[in-house]
Order: sequence, then C-alpha cells, then structure tokens
Amino acid sequence: MMMRLFLSIALLVYLQTPLAEVVAVDFKEKGLFFGEEPTLNFVWPSSQAKATLIFLPGGEGRLGITPERSNLGGFYGATLKPLSDEKITGGLFNVVVFDSPVHLPAGVDYPYARQSKEHLLRIESVIQYFKQRFGLPIWLMGHSNGAVSLTEFYKKLKQDHNENLVDGAVYSSARNGADFGDKTKLPILFLAHERDGCEKSLPSSSKSVFDRQQQNNPMRTKYVLIKGGEAQAQHRCSSGFHMFYGASQEAYSAIEAFFLENALVQ
Repeated sequence: MMMRLFLSIALLVYLQTPLAEVVAVDFKEKGLFFGEEPTLNFVWPSSQAKATLIFLPGGEGRLGITPERSNLGGFYGATLKPLSDEKITGGLFNVVVFDSPVHLPAGVDYPYARQSKEHLLRIESVIQYFKQRFGLPIWLMGHSNGAVSLTEFYKKLKQDHNENLVDGAVYSSARNGADFGDKTKLPILFLAHERDGCEKSLPSSSKSVFDRQQQNNPMRTKYVLIKGGEAQAQHRCSSGFHMFYGASQEAYSAIEAFFLENALVQ
C-alpha cells in the first residue's frame, strides 16, 4: 500500500515537471545569402519561471543540437540548467540554448560573423517566438564569443528603436571588444573569472566595459568575479576557469541573485 502511494506521488510529480525539449524556430527572412533551415533551441522550461533566459554560446556558435536530444551536459547542464530547476534554485527561468545553424568563425581579432544580418535576425526570431510562447520577460546571456552576439544584437535593437524587446542581459567571460556602446538602458550582470587565462577574454577588458556602463547606463549593473573552480587540460579558451568549471554554483547563484535584485528595484 505504501509503495503504491509512493509510486503514485512520484508519477504525479513527474507529470507536473516540465520536460526539456528541442524547439525548431522557423527562419522566415529571405535573402540571397540567407539559409532556410530553422534555428534549433534546447529548452529547459520551469513551472515557476518569472522570465526566459536565452543563451548565446561562444566558440563558433554551432552546438550541433539534434531534435532527439533530451539533455545537455558540460557547462550547459552545470551552469544553465539549475536556473530552471526549483529543487536547486528558485527555478525562476525558462532556459533556452540557441544553436546557430550558420557557422560563425571565431576570427583572429574579432568574430565579425556575429555582426551578420542573418545571425542577428535569427536571434530576434528566437526571442519573438519564446516571448510569445511563454509570455514572460526576456533575458539574453552571451558567453565568450556569445557576448559579441549579445552586444551586436543590442546595437541592432537600438537602431530599430526596439530596445524593449529584451529586459536584461548577462555578459559572461566576454570576448575582448564586445561592447554595448553608448546610451544603453538595460540591466546588465557582468560575470568573469578572476583566473580566466584566455587571452581573448580578459577580465580586465570586461571590467572596463562594466565601468563605462556603470557611468552611463541608468539601469542596474553589477560586476561579479567568480573565484572558485579549477583548470582543465583542454584549451584555456574553451574549458576550465573560462567556462566556470567547478564554479557553476557561483555563476548561477549570481545570475539568480541579480535577477531578484533587479526585480526589487522596479
């Protein structure tokens, strides 16, 4: 009898827990050099969500997500997934991981491909889709080269006078040179690891961007220096401190705390 009751409760909890999924967002823009394939996104939904966090990956932007995927590991599972899990955090975010179908070369000096019209329009189409689907504020997070996508997209929103499409941002382990520019009006959390050894993503560079935003941005900004974790044997720009390896709790706790702090002052 007790076992049957336990199984019934477990089944009820399972049925009430939103399941992760891969969502294809159609790309309807037409252009001579535009691809026609949809943009695939890995989604961890949360029944307690107060906002949707859309994550723009670094590297060359292409994760190779396939429709049958049911989970993501590594940085994504350790740092992003907990933000949707009320057993670990408050589960305040639906988490969406954007997977570019378009190759985005990292570049020697700067990942200029992330300025491309198609890339920015794909980000916008994904934001519009999930804004309509969940009906919640949109927060955009860019990590490493993904911070270039974040800042270039915000510049596009300013040009289009559509800044209100995004409600907040997380600028994480950012590529040197990624900058929001002047007249930014957006809550921004800056994340960097004090021991990040990637020469293309120096903490001193992100701190300079933060200092300028703190002076000119009327919205809440905060700089958090991650201290824990450890190095790994792989390249220092794609592993270890740069990816918050072993320090994921510091990172996701900082994101959740900033979101709550910002909500309190609104």
